[in-house]
Amino acid sequence: MKKKFLAILAVVICIMSIVTFVLSYLAAKGSIEQLVLERANTRLSIMVQGFSNIANDIDIYSYVIFPHESISIKKGSLSVFQYGTSRLDENSSGVRKLETRKGDYDFTLYVDLDAEVSGYIAPFRQIIAITVILYAVIFAAAGIIFINTVTGPISSLAASMAKITSQNLRERIPVPRKKDEITQLIGTFNSMLDEIEGAYTRLKTFVDDMTHDIVTPVQILEGYRQLIERHGKNEKIIDEYLEVSKVQLFRLKEMTTSLKAAFLVEKRRRVEFADASEITSRNVAYYRELYTNIHFDAFIEKEVRFPIESMDLERIENILIDNAVKHGDEGGRIEILLRENELVVRDFGRGITDPASAFERNKRSEDVDRRGEGAGIGLSIVKRFSEEYGFTLDLESRAGAGASFTIRFPERK
Repeated sequence: MKKKFLAILAVVICIMSIVTFVLSYLAAKGSIEQLVLERANTRLSIMVQGFSNIANDIDIYSYVIFPHESISIKKGSLSVFQYGTSRLDENSSGVRKLETRKGDYDFTLYVDLDAEVSGYIAPFRQIIAITVILYAVIFAAAGIIFINTVTGPISSLAASMAKITSQNLRERIPVPRKKDEITQLIGTFNSMLDEIEGAYTRLKTFVDDMTHDIVTPVQILEGYRQLIERHGKNEKIIDEYLEVSKVQLFRLKEMTTSLKAAFLVEKRRRVEFADASEITSRNVAYYRELYTNIHFDAFIEKEVRFPIESMDLERIENILIDNAVKHGDEGGRIEILLRENELVVRDFGRGITDPASAFERNKRSEDVDRRGEGAGIGLSIVKRFSEEYGFTLDLESRAGAGASFTIRFPERK
């Protein structure tokens, strides 16, 4: 676009320069012609007066511009006086004829107007050409500055838009200091990118969280399937499997519904109380069946309720217990404590070497074994829930001494 503007600017400058030069030249030539004719009329009047009155000391010859003029005085058809250049073509279109009559005499002054004007207009032509060139340069400079002012931000806008991808939504265009429509356009575009980046980040976070949570129901169902294969068609195990399948399939259905709503505005959390005692007991039973080589010590008070959605509390417990399994030793022990306003999940494994960064998204401890393969976003989900529901989340851990996660809800009056 900038090249097109520069080409248009060059064409406009050329046309304007030519038109300006021609109009200025014609105006100057017309003024000089008028001046020459006025002077010629004045000299003719003086020559008529000198010829009519011999007593006047007027030299007619000195009033005729010899190279370009000639004068003829006739009385009737008789030529009385003739003076001037012999090279003057009296019938030429460039020759002007000035006539006057006094008494019986006819006075005619022939003026070669083109030759007279050319002598005067030569320096004017140079001045006009220099002036036109100077104005053309000034106009070109102003036009280039204007084009850069207009197309510069637009070029930056186009370049920035070309860089924007789903992996690079942080690209922004510098906002110029001056306040004009281009600045407003850039500001609007940057605001739009902020909204898109926020929406994309929230959506990506939501999908990652759902993907992470889908793993747990699948693992539970897969664990019971392996139990059935290992112990045969035991009616007790099959009944447990059917009960577990019903709950876990309900969880998967809820996750699917949440995924469908992910493109809508983020929903407000419903104010409800989850039966923490029932949920924790059920989760402990699931994990005891899944990991028979790990000893789960559970201390669960009855009728404990937390101000949180049941689905979200189950997600939090699954993440914390999964984390304890991943960081615990093979055949180790995990403690789960539930009491009023508090949930504690403790393992006695290798511990977390960097507790300060444990809740950062995609931050995985290097000492997690193969049981801990995953996206490394589970603890960040729990951290986000703590911000949404207002409970505190504490981590105590050191290398070789295990890790203890504590969730505390504010006391209710």
